[in-house]
Amino acid sequence: MESASSRLEILMGDTLQILDHMIVDSDKEDMLQQVKNELQEQYNKIDGLTKSDEEIINTALSMTQNLDRISNIVQQLEVSLMADYENSTGSIDEYQHMSIDEQREQPESYHDKIDYLSAVKIRENLHKMNEVLVSIRS
Repeated sequence: MESASSRLEILMGDTLQILDHMIVDSDKEDMLQQVKNELQEQYNKIDGLTKSDEEIINTALSMTQNLDRISNIVQQLEVSLMADYENSTGSIDEYQHMSIDEQREQPESYHDKIDYLSAVKIRENLHKMNEVLVSIRS
């Protein structure tokens, strides 16, 4: 159990760090802040995974449900950030074939790329968190 809660703590900490570095347009700021706040709440519940068996199962179930809700918000954010990325580049494929230096010469597109990829990583981390929680409940 200890290693699962440690893994969860690392994943959540890494994801919170990604969220702290994201800077999105004002129309997406509320979604980003909601994800940050709700994930921080789940991070604070990790202590519940070291209690009695019943408390561990209840905490893991509650966290799974909350992470599912957070994941839905992240998916909406990801779709919106992908649209920004597409709009700023004109063609993501062409942009991705540029050297990193050429990409950086287009700061808006580069920023949109980083935000989109950050949202993808957050979604992947949320999936991994849920896998850890499922293993805890088993």
